[in-house]
Amino acid sequence: MQRWECSVCGYIHEGEEPPLKCPVCKAEQEKFFEIEASEELVNLVELDNDSGETAAEKPSRTGLNITDLILDNHLHPISVHSPNGIVPVAVVFLVLVVLFQFSGLEGAVYFNMIAVLLSMPLVILTGYLTWQEKYGGVKTSVFKIKIAASCVATVILFGLVVWRTVQPDVLTTNSIERWLFTIWSLILLAAVGLAGHLGGQLVFAKKNGK
Repeated sequence: MQRWECSVCGYIHEGEEPPLKCPVCKAEQEKFFEIEASEELVNLVELDNDSGETAAEKPSRTGLNITDLILDNHLHPISVHSPNGIVPVAVVFLVLVVLFQFSGLEGAVYFNMIAVLLSMPLVILTGYLTWQEKYGGVKTSVFKIKIAASCVATVILFGLVVWRTVQPDVLTTNSIERWLFTIWSLILLAAVGLAGHLGGQLVFAKKNGK
């Protein structure tokens, strides 16, 4: 049985031909290359996303730059723990404030959102550089949706923080604004969750062709 590896995300397919599209990152069929039986040959045929060079032909990186540091130390997976972990907590606190009048948690909602907003420049920078360097900047549907979800989350988060700063009692006053704030927070949670889910698919791509 022949084995094919996606040069974008590393997904491995078993079959006589590679799939028309990668089921993980949606890369086209031409992004797949056949894996030889020998592990030594596998290392030699790893393709570079941009140039198509083999690992043996690809020049080694000299010096150290910001992209090397980000990739070598996995800064993007580390940085995305802030929105992925804090936003759900903030939304849970918000729901408790709105539905059960736990007003003491209102400040926690606000400061958690500020903390996530401050982390977003690092998340976006490391995500962009990882996309360009590790995945060759491919514009498949997975990456487009992930980028769009990240942008939507950042814009909504910024708007919510500004809104709460301008109107400190937005969550504690029984008004339409409180429910609108809640709805936008739920959309924020959905965008963060979607981006995190797609990122997890890419990082933990199933090496299975069945």
